[in-house]
Amino acid sequence: MSMHEETWMRSFHQLLEVKEPIHRCEVILQKFLSHFPFRRASIFTFSYFTGIGEGVLRVDRSGVFSMNEIREDIRRIPPIQRALLTNKPALLMMDQHHQLFPEEYIQAYNLTSVLIIPLCIERIAIGCVLIDEKEEGSTIHQGLIDDVMVYFRQALGFMLPITSKSPNPLSPRETEVLQHAADGYSTKEIAQRLQISDFTARDYITSAIRKLNANNRAEAVANALRERWIH
Repeated sequence: MSMHEETWMRSFHQLLEVKEPIHRCEVILQKFLSHFPFRRASIFTFSYFTGIGEGVLRVDRSGVFSMNEIREDIRRIPPIQRALLTNKPALLMMDQHHQLFPEEYIQAYNLTSVLIIPLCIERIAIGCVLIDEKEEGSTIHQGLIDDVMVYFRQALGFMLPITSKSPNPLSPRETEVLQHAADGYSTKEIAQRLQISDFTARDYITSAIRKLNANNRAEAVANALRERWIH
């Protein structure tokens, strides 16, 4: 887990006290704008059954705004549809991809570029984040896009309603190790605190990742926090 990821996880951890999912989404978008060189981000839901995307809220440096008036058949916007179906981000530069995005939104929001970040659970799209208004002098490069994707993958679990506590599949030691990971300790630091070898600490983390059906340590921590198996 990188230093950035540890900072984000600590921020998301604090959101467990926020009861309303919409408020959590608002805070996550605000924190995003404080971490990344963008000035506006909007979140949308998506239904595979209807193919419809619906606006939730928009956050920029001047405030928070409802997007409930927006309801679109995503097939009308191929880049968003493709990002949702493939779970891959997409960057549209309007001087190059003008014809791929509805003209009314380009005009209404004065769009020069849009970064599309899909929100998926187990590869099933449930929504997306649209990001625009990059800060003057900043460059949208692949490393930045990758970091944004990681941020929202980690944030997704905290946007959703907090589930009721279900049985913890982790052993007491795996839970303890994952708790230390949530607190921001590296594998080496966890090993030192628990007086075990680095290899054993890694083994517990790997086992926890597998049991929680996660792709990596950060996702395992997010899943365990959401289920309240750690805090």
